[in-house]
Amino acid sequence: MSVSSTGPTLFVLMALLSACQPKKETAPTVGTVSVDRRTIIVDAQATGSVEPINVIEVKSKASGLIIKMPVEIGSQVKAGDLLVQVDTRDVKNGYAQAAADSRSAQASLDVATAQKKRSDELYKTRIITTQEYETAQLALTQAQGALVRAGANLDLAKQRLEDATVVAPLSGTIIAKPVAVGQVITSATGAFGGGTTLLQMADLTKVRVRTLVNETDIGNVRAQQSARVTVDAYPERPFQGTVEKIEPQAVVVQSVTMFPVIVSLDNSEGFLKPGMNGEVSLLVDRRENVLAVPNDAVRSLREAANAAKLVGLNPDSVTAMVKDAQAKMAGGRASSGAGQPAGDAPAAQTVAIGTDVKSANAKGGGSGERRGGNGQAKVGNAQGRGGASGSAAPPAAAMGGGRPGGATRSRAGLVFVLNSAGAFEPRLVRLGASNYDFAEVLSGLKEGEKVATLAVAALQAKRDAQNDRFRNNSTVPGVQRTPAAGGGGGGGGGGRPPGGG
Repeated sequence: MSVSSTGPTLFVLMALLSACQPKKETAPTVGTVSVDRRTIIVDAQATGSVEPINVIEVKSKASGLIIKMPVEIGSQVKAGDLLVQVDTRDVKNGYAQAAADSRSAQASLDVATAQKKRSDELYKTRIITTQEYETAQLALTQAQGALVRAGANLDLAKQRLEDATVVAPLSGTIIAKPVAVGQVITSATGAFGGGTTLLQMADLTKVRVRTLVNETDIGNVRAQQSARVTVDAYPERPFQGTVEKIEPQAVVVQSVTMFPVIVSLDNSEGFLKPGMNGEVSLLVDRRENVLAVPNDAVRSLREAANAAKLVGLNPDSVTAMVKDAQAKMAGGRASSGAGQPAGDAPAAQTVAIGTDVKSANAKGGGSGERRGGNGQAKVGNAQGRGGASGSAAPPAAAMGGGRPGGATRSRAGLVFVLNSAGAFEPRLVRLGASNYDFAEVLSGLKEGEKVATLAVAALQAKRDAQNDRFRNNSTVPGVQRTPAAGGGGGGGGGGRPPGGG
């Protein structure tokens, strides 16, 4: 009886004790990737919508009833095609009346001209008086003026008759139609308010995209710069465009300062429609066939200690190496003279962790010393900033992919190179143009070398830290946790501070 009761009790105690024991730490998984050559494209990303370059509002100079409208929204028209026909009964009557007045004025002029000729002959023979002669001359002048007025009225009546027929001013596409057949419209010239808008049309063979670019990227954008637009309707077909202009007035969107940028596109095939949303990629810089390293493998100099833990190296040793390399570069610049070109720093000796890696060897299961090579790592003046990005994949603008005038900023970075002994050694590198994925290697690495990718290791280390905190904060029913040294008062203190009574 006693044996049967003792067995389950021992099993439960062993299970509880095993649950309370700390979990054995596992080394983070560190992957590697080869340093190779590739094309790095640095661009500024933004979103925008397609809009016509020039929208024309079609109005009629004639008022009246619309009796014919052969176009619809989306109709393709050419210059001179009929758009709207307004009822012409009133304007036709006005034209007929003006034509009759013109003929009457012409007849009056003919009579006055003949009368003037007779008056000239009679005045020479002294048959009529001077007053009668002047009266005939005045009648001729008045007839001439009446004919001019009648001709002007006839021309105006003709224009009103022609205005009743609205034709396309240019070739394009109908994009809006606010009126329909049977609606009475007002004249654009005779009515207050500009008259009735009949149609809106635009030439859609060339469109533009209006986008807002962040002020951090606007310094890399200039007129006539190449751009690529990808719309949601055709995600696999990018459209090439050109930056037409950069508007000077900033726009604040959700506390972010943006600048409108206009990108013109050729739409001769008619795929792009007004209102389409798309992503705009403005080409800032392009580097062909350059040595590149993934941004995941690069850490800023300030992250040396944390990065060293991920690859199983001693953080103090790596930090000391970084400081020593920075001191050597600073001393080299001070002694090299002022004639050195900007951005070119003296070569920095690549330092590997040697004898001070015993703890790392114990964690990684290795034995003996790890000795690194004596390769050279040339680091530019960006190291003075301690690594401008501070992250594995910084924005292109922060990385200095391309500045106006073709100048490229450089920065210092820290990578971990896999040596021939199968161990990682830290190395300072000089980086140039970079995008969200890769960074150009100016010096410090050779093609084919393998560098550590730290994203997976960082995530695993973060997850392990969270699990440790969870295990430390969790309690097992029936098992009392041992209080930390220097904790609260005695057994009956209930966790109150010492001296709390």
